[in-house]
Amino acid sequence: MKSLAKNRCLLFLAFLLCFLLGLGIRAPKAALIAKIGYIDIQKIFQGYKKTGDLEASLKKSQTEQRQNLEKLKEEIEKLRNELKEGELILTESAKEEKQVEIDQKARELDNLARDITEKLEGRREQYTDEIVKDIYAMTRSMAEREGYRLVFHKEALIYATPEPEFDLTEKVLSELNEKYRAISESTPSISPTD
Repeated sequence: MKSLAKNRCLLFLAFLLCFLLGLGIRAPKAALIAKIGYIDIQKIFQGYKKTGDLEASLKKSQTEQRQNLEKLKEEIEKLRNELKEGELILTESAKEEKQVEIDQKARELDNLARDITEKLEGRREQYTDEIVKDIYAMTRSMAEREGYRLVFHKEALIYATPEPEFDLTEKVLSELNEKYRAISESTPSISPTD
């Protein structure tokens, strides 16, 4: 996996070098100056207010679903206690009926737990994709507006100079949060789609 990423990075850097060399042959030196920057997508993702709001919504939903599971577990435990307490006085057919009911509730619990997990993972995936699209769109918009020719993921860089003008992370994060704040003030609330 790392070698694949490394190979992609090397291929991209080779392409970039060829591109820049090609520009040097055809264009005057003044045209070679290009604004280049990078973003730390993880830092933006974590600092984005929308991420926090969607995480909170997801946790609330998860808590509600856990309560449903707990109720079903309590029902199963109650049925097991009834079976245990009535073992001496219940007929064999009544015991079997009770056991069938317990087994059915246990299957119901397993299915519900699986469905809840799949639903929550799907919602998390959906909002993660949505946030990444927001980040890319804002980065593209800012780059076009400010004249950046190339913007990279920080993870794809082998080396970057420490000058802050190359790191666009805080700029993108700030603009994303401003835009999100404006949207969330005009609408009641944002939550992951069911």
